[in-house]
Amino acid sequence: MTFLSLLPAFVLAASAALPETPKRPVTDDYHGTKVVDDYRWLENGADPEVQRWSDAENTYARSVLDALPSRAAIAKRVTALLSWESPAYFALQERGGVLFALKQQPPKEQAFLIVLGSSLDAKSERVVLDPMALDPSGGTAIDFYVPSRDGRYVAVSLSKGGSEDGDVHVYEVSTGKEIAADVVPRVNGGTAGGSLAWNADGTGFFYTRYPRGQERPPEDLSFFQQVWFHKLGTPTSSDVYALGRDFPRIAEIQLQSSRDGRFALATVALGDGGQFMHWLRGPGGVWSQLTRYEDAVTVARFGLDGSLYLLSKKAAPKGTLLRVSLADAVLAKATVVSPEGEAVLEDVASLPARADRRPLAVAGG
Repeated sequence: MTFLSLLPAFVLAASAALPETPKRPVTDDYHGTKVVDDYRWLENGADPEVQRWSDAENTYARSVLDALPSRAAIAKRVTALLSWESPAYFALQERGGVLFALKQQPPKEQAFLIVLGSSLDAKSERVVLDPMALDPSGGTAIDFYVPSRDGRYVAVSLSKGGSEDGDVHVYEVSTGKEIAADVVPRVNGGTAGGSLAWNADGTGFFYTRYPRGQERPPEDLSFFQQVWFHKLGTPTSSDVYALGRDFPRIAEIQLQSSRDGRFALATVALGDGGQFMHWLRGPGGVWSQLTRYEDAVTVARFGLDGSLYLLSKKAAPKGTLLRVSLADAVLAKATVVSPEGEAVLEDVASLPARADRRPLAVAGG
C-alpha cells in the first residue's frame, strides 16, 4: 500500500477527530499597520488550558501515526540507522601539536572529546571528556570546546537537558582531570550561542557572559551578552569585565585569538540581520573598535603574517577581501587583496604554508 492510498483515510480521520483550537485575537499596531494573531494564547506553555490542548493534539497525532501500516517498518529502519556503530569525527582543531576532535560513537547518545596522535591513525585516540561518564542518562552535552594554544588545557561548555545553557569547565588534556575552581557559568545560550578565546600563555581566557542572578529582568537573561576574562585557578566571582556593556540587547558575540595569542578579536553580530562590528584587543590590553555595522565588514580572520583579513560588502555585494596590519589596525588603512569579482566571497582562512597550497584560502560561491 502506498502513502497516497493512505492519504484519504488520514484526511477523513483529521476532519472527524481533530481537536478544536479556539481563536482569541490579539492585535498589534506596527507603525500604523495592524496585525492580528488569533493563536498567541498558545505561547504560554505554563497555562493548564494550553497543556490540555497540547495533550489532545498529541493524542490525536498518535492515533493517526500509530495506525499507519508502514510505521513499524520505518521505525525499525530509522532505529537501525541511528544506532549504526560507525563513528563520526568532527570539529577538529590542532593546538600545540595535539589534534582534538569530537567523536560520535553510537549507541552513545552524546559526542565526546578526544585527542589523536594522527588524523590517519584512529587507534591513537584518547578520551579527554565523555559526557556520558558525567551523566549516564545522556542529558549532558558538549556545546563547544576550545583548547589552549599549547594544548595543555581545554575549556568545554557543557549544557543539560537540551537547554544549550552551557557552563564552561576546564580540563587538563594529559590526564582528563577537571580544574575544580574553573567552572564559569552562563557562557553559552540558546539565543546567541557562546564563545571563548585563550590568552597567549594559557593562564586564562576571554568568554561570552550572559546576565546572572538579578543583573537583568527575567525576560532579558538570555540577551545582553558581554565579554569577560577568567584567570585559571580563580573563582569566577573574580572575573574581569572586558567589553560589551553598550552592545545592543540582541548582540551575538564570537571570539577568536591570533595564533600567537597576543591579539583577541570580538565579532559582534546585530542579531541575525547580517550586520557586524569588530573589536580588537592588542598586547597593550586595550579593546578598540575596528569596524562598525555600517562598514559592512562581514568576516574578520587572523592571518599568519601579522595581518587581519576582512571580507567587506561595502559597495561590493559579492565581497572584497581586505588586509590590515595588526600593528596599525585601522579600517581606513586596509588594502585590497582581492577586489569584487564574479564569485561571491563568503569566508577566509589562513593555512600554514605547504608546498601544495597557498597560505590563504577564500571560500566563495
